Amino acid sequence: MSDCLAKMGAARVRRTSFHGIECIEKSPSSIVEFQFYQYVAPAFRTAGIAIPELLACDAETQTLTLEYIPHAMSQHELAERRDVLTTITRIHQYPVDKQWAFKNHHWMQNKTTNALDLLKLPSESVAIVLDIEKYGSCLFSPQTLISGDTNAGNWGIREQGDVVLYDWERFSTGSPAIDLAPLIKGMGNISDYIHIAKRYQEVSPSTDAAALAQEIAICKLWIVTEVLDILSRNHKADLSKYIDWYRSHLPTWLTQLRQFLG
Repeated sequence: MSDCLAKMGAARVRRTSFHGIECIEKSPSSIVEFQFYQYVAPAFRTAGIAIPELLACDAETQTLTLEYIPHAMSQHELAERRDVLTTITRIHQYPVDKQWAFKNHHWMQNKTTNALDLLKLPSESVAIVLDIEKYGSCLFSPQTLISGDTNAGNWGIREQGDVVLYDWERFSTGSPAIDLAPLIKGMGNISDYIHIAKRYQEVSPSTDAAALAQEIAICKLWIVTEVLDILSRNHKADLSKYIDWYRSHLPTWLTQLRQFLG
């Protein structure tokens, strides 16, 4: 299952041309993403964070016209390319400017309730979900810049080979785990969380890898509630597919998660 939260939303994204240049048009973009491309992106590019060029914008319609990035990135590339992790680390290490617009991330109880209503999990699984939800504050209290949605569908590769992160409507502050969890396919497992946390520690030596691995695991569950909320609110046809997949995989995964968190 994909964790591509932005592509589950209501914005219309299309490939078109701008003065003869191939481009991507997104409308209506969120306030967060619209302001990101105007005010944050130039600073990020200077810091070596590759972002599509802004070709044009229309404040009245919240339309962004962006550089077209020709090559997609696979989930395998996302997990293994060092330049992906380097880009994410540069975002996390960039100083926060409180004048920027951010999405306000929280673990909303009503989203958990909605997810449980849809999934109809066994009672023991429900109990674990409700227990893990209490740990959620660790994801949102850190004042670290995050993309908020780093799954494979939001990355591209230029002809020159450099990786580009191009969907910023969930730009915010929070735990690095929020940007690391999507690098792991599906729900992942404990060894996946430990592996990615240790890789991140290599490029960010002050990181507590053990604590980060646990936060990545917790984040995976939070993403489930976000995915189901967005799909159900936007009446997406994929909702039933996601429900079936989660219903099949979550009970065993939740038991392992409970043991991992202690």
